Order: sequence, then structure tokens, then C-alpha cells
Amino acid sequence: MLSALGQVLPFVLGLIAGPIPIIALIFVLMAPGGRGKAVLYVVAWIAVVVVIATGVGLVAGGGDATAPGESPAWVAWVQLLLGALLVLIALKTLRGHLTRPVAAEPEAPSWMAAIDTMGAGRVMGLAALLAVANPKSLAMVLGGGAAIASFDLGFAGTLSAAMIFGVLGAIGLLVPLATVALSGARGVESLRRARTWLVANNDAVTMTVLFVFGGVFAAKGTGVLLG
Repeated sequence: MLSALGQVLPFVLGLIAGPIPIIALIFVLMAPGGRGKAVLYVVAWIAVVVVIATGVGLVAGGGDATAPGESPAWVAWVQLLLGALLVLIALKTLRGHLTRPVAAEPEAPSWMAAIDTMGAGRVMGLAALLAVANPKSLAMVLGGGAAIASFDLGFAGTLSAAMIFGVLGAIGLLVPLATVALSGARGVESLRRARTWLVANNDAVTMTVLFVFGGVFAAKGTGVLLG
């Protein structure tokens, strides 16, 4: 189990570093009844990550003749393809950033502004959507599931590893939630400043995450295939 968690750690870090789900959660916390909705948001996000990672781990792990803990060729191909995908998304983000007028201030997407009016069900749906519809997050979840699959842990082991993966990947979401719960009004003000910074620097954060993890995954996959 510990070896499996070590293999999924890079994917955990990729989930933690994704800014969009965190920004959305901060908007949820700022909305009326935000604390309760934020808890549902985090729970829904973790649940979706766990379900997908478990599914990938079970399907991809079935019938694999490779010794547990050894990365089979298909895992290397997954890492290589995910790395290439992340780099391509980073380049697209860079192109959009460079073509934006210099005077234009980055603004939060309109759907974030609509979070104030969302009920609990829609907030949970938003969390589920951000866990899978965002290519960056989905790539990390699929990669984490594939890494778990290579250890052939069986149903219970795969589910346990996926649950730990999901909770650790949600650390970036749990920090704002804990900040408000423990610090009250001061925490809200800190989150407001964090939201402003994340929106203003979303392109830079996103590109850094994508280029770093894209390069890491591509290098790991290539190393296994050539080794």
C-alpha cells in the first residue's frame, strides 16, 4: 500500500496545485450559507475522484501479468500521453495569455460569479464537474488510478488507496475550509485576498503546474519505455 501511495504522489501534488477548484471553493465559501455548501463541495469532489480512480485501478489492473509494484508498459504509455497532453494545454494557455490585451485585467469566469445563487445540489454538481471536466484534473485522476492499478491490490486495497489518494488530493480544498472554520472573519478576509491573487495569477499558476508535471510524467514514461 505504501509503495502504491508513493507512485501516486506526483498525481496528488498535481491535484493540490490545480487553482480552478480552489478558486471555485473560495467563491462558495463567500456565498450565503457558504460553510455548509463548501463541505458538500469538498465531499462531492473527493467522492468523484475516488470513484474514477477506483474504477481505473480495477479495470486497468485486471489480468495484468506484471509483478505488483512494477510499472507495466501501458502505465508508461499513460504517463507519456498525460505528459504530452499537459504540455499541450500549457502551450494553449500560454498562447491565450500572450494574445490577451496588455491592459486587460484577468477576471473570474461568469460561472464563478453565479456561485452565489447556487443551491447545495448545484454546488455538488459543480464540484463533480470540476473534478472530471477540467482536463488537468482528469489527467491527474486517471494517472493516479493507473498508478494504483499497477500494484494489483484487489478491490479493497484499490478502494482504500483511491480514498487516500482523493483525500490527499483535496488538501488544497481543505485548507480554505479549515481557514474559515478556525479563523472566522479573519479567515474570510484572508480567503478574499487569496481569491483575488489566484484569479489575477491563474494563467501563471496553471502554466507552471502544467509544464512541470507534463515534463515529469513525459520523462517518467519515456524512461520506462526506453529502459
